[in-house]
Amino acid sequence: MNQISHLRRPPGEFPTKPSVSAPPDGPAPLRPSDLLKLLRRRHRSLIRIPLILMFGTGLLVTGATPRYVAYSQMLLGEQGLSARNSFDLVEQQSLTSSVIEGELAVLRSNALLRRVAETLQLETVPEFNPEAIPEDEQGSVLSDIAERVKSLLPSFGGGGEADLPDDAPSRVAVAAGAGAQQLGTYKDIVGKLRQAIRVNQQGTSYVVQVSAVSEDPDLAAAITNTLMDEYMGFLTDKRFNAAQEFTAWLETRVADLAVTLERSERDVFDYRARMEADADNRTRLEQQMTELTTRLIDRRAELAQVEAMYDKMGSTIETGGPLAAQDMSSSEAMLDYRQQLSELIQREAFAVGSFGEQSAQVASIRRSIDVIEASIELEVRRELDRLQNQREVLRVVVSSLNSQLNELSRQMLDQSSEEIQLNQLQRVAEANSVVYQEFLARFKEVSEIQNLQTPDADIISYANPPSAPVYPRKKLSVIMAGVGGFFIAFAYVLLTEMLPKKLSTPEALARATGIGVYGRMRDLGAQMTLHELARELNRDPEGKLSQIALRLANNADMRAGGAARTILVASDTARDDKVHVAMLLAWAQSRKGRSCVVVDADTRTANLSGLLEYRRPAGNLASTLYGDTEIGQAITGLPRFGASFVPCEEMASDPSVVFDTERFRQILQTLSRQFDTVILDLPPAQDFTDAFTSLEEMDIELFVVRAGTLTGGELHEPLEVARNANARNLGLVLTNDATA
Repeated sequence: MNQISHLRRPPGEFPTKPSVSAPPDGPAPLRPSDLLKLLRRRHRSLIRIPLILMFGTGLLVTGATPRYVAYSQMLLGEQGLSARNSFDLVEQQSLTSSVIEGELAVLRSNALLRRVAETLQLETVPEFNPEAIPEDEQGSVLSDIAERVKSLLPSFGGGGEADLPDDAPSRVAVAAGAGAQQLGTYKDIVGKLRQAIRVNQQGTSYVVQVSAVSEDPDLAAAITNTLMDEYMGFLTDKRFNAAQEFTAWLETRVADLAVTLERSERDVFDYRARMEADADNRTRLEQQMTELTTRLIDRRAELAQVEAMYDKMGSTIETGGPLAAQDMSSSEAMLDYRQQLSELIQREAFAVGSFGEQSAQVASIRRSIDVIEASIELEVRRELDRLQNQREVLRVVVSSLNSQLNELSRQMLDQSSEEIQLNQLQRVAEANSVVYQEFLARFKEVSEIQNLQTPDADIISYANPPSAPVYPRKKLSVIMAGVGGFFIAFAYVLLTEMLPKKLSTPEALARATGIGVYGRMRDLGAQMTLHELARELNRDPEGKLSQIALRLANNADMRAGGAARTILVASDTARDDKVHVAMLLAWAQSRKGRSCVVVDADTRTANLSGLLEYRRPAGNLASTLYGDTEIGQAITGLPRFGASFVPCEEMASDPSVVFDTERFRQILQTLSRQFDTVILDLPPAQDFTDAFTSLEEMDIELFVVRAGTLTGGELHEPLEVARNANARNLGLVLTNDATA
């Protein structure tokens, strides 16, 4: 065997290494001339993409259902919109933001929308009720699919609903379903109607704009106009009903006061005839009685008003509950609760329109509404208790004043009991007369309001059927699609041109690295074992895979200027492709009649030793490096490949520490004397760094690159590391090449 000494280079003579040009730091700046060339070269993409988008947009807008929007406006009034109590029905109120928001919430309310649906009979309109679509117009395919799905649903229920106990619904379920019970069969229709309408305040003015969207322009205008008419009717009914209830209560009170006043005046007339003059104490007693009577009148008037409010509030609570009596309380807390409730109702309407009836936002808002309503109920109870306490106090005061008057009367009776009785009756008659006149005036005012029956809003303009749809705008959509498609195509062309490309062909690999490609091979697959590889090579020595192996070995020999004695096989990372290339070279060398040994020099993973099937020798490369065995004890045979093999085991040391030793040089010299070709399976490039810089010069280093995995920039650093292996010739092997 030849010695490795012939491979030593003379002093002062250095091998010629292939240069690997460093990739630029970033993409080269695109000059206007380059941009024009690029546009001319990729003009088909610049035309094709906009045309495809325009064609697709045209198909979409042609098949889209047109949508029409109708607009109308109304002016909210200055009074009667949100009465706080019964007396507010005849008192003017100014519009505030909270009042306006409350009216907007009324326009969006379920009750009003149901009245619109009933008036327009929307249950017969297919747009709002899919069941109204004629059977001959329904899609047969979709119907069949729906029926099949429905037929499958019971099988997932584990026996259906027939096995469930027929229990009465809980109170929670009944309360939760109150909204559905209110809408009845119009639940889904009202939900779609709410999505179709928009109610907005115009800036900070009192003008409210109502709009509706529909597939039918006439229906859009009809929904808008009907909603305004129903709202006007709602205001009229609300004002009329409130005034009617208050009038009935006032009428009863006035009748009772009239009877009381008539009785007191009759008593005064009966006693007047028996009145006698008194000289001494009468003036003083009369002054005291005058003061007490005045106080009594005030307290009785106050008591009558408190009793009236207490009776009205109690009656309202009995008939409609505490929430119905909230308008009778004018406390600051009640005003604050009423404002919060109005804001929550607005937020609820907005959340239902935005997120749906069953959304978490709607549930949260409704819980807040329940809390506010509970607070209002508590405040109403407190107001009722306050009125009751005030009534009892006034009764005590009135009783005390009556007692004092009785005492004065008793004193005056000593002088003239008839006159004192007459004066007392006169004061009572006057007090009854004042109360009667006040309630009578209030009764007349409310009766006039009840007879008017006018809403507190005016319709500025009704909606007309729109002449053109707002969606889709076909011409604008196609034009925008064309413009957007051009910009997308332009961005696509620039992006594909500027992005780094994965190296997938031998030509691209050689052009990017400046290094020749010695061979290429197809993907052998991760499932192919080395035993199967040897069997395929030996089964068909003239086959395609065998020719690839021989061609790679011949190219290596040709570049080495003869028979390559030492061949390094490396790659960027630990790949099976590197192992396949090493074993293909070993098989090819044996086919050419040379003795060959493959050394697993991958001390990081010992991948080749783990994949090969061989008779385990007494030692391995690691034990030989440590001096535990000789190299001859680490050599074993690979009959299937016709070569020898030196296995290895994983070593914790860095490869540069292991191979940059005199011991490894001696091992390599021994193998070179014993075999014609020595093939070293190296660690991955990122691991062995400068491990081979101090070795004797090698004939060939083959760097294995897998197609489609690396760009030129990513390959630069591994190749620079590979060049440090001090080989005379550096070549590339492309694997996973579909054309190989």
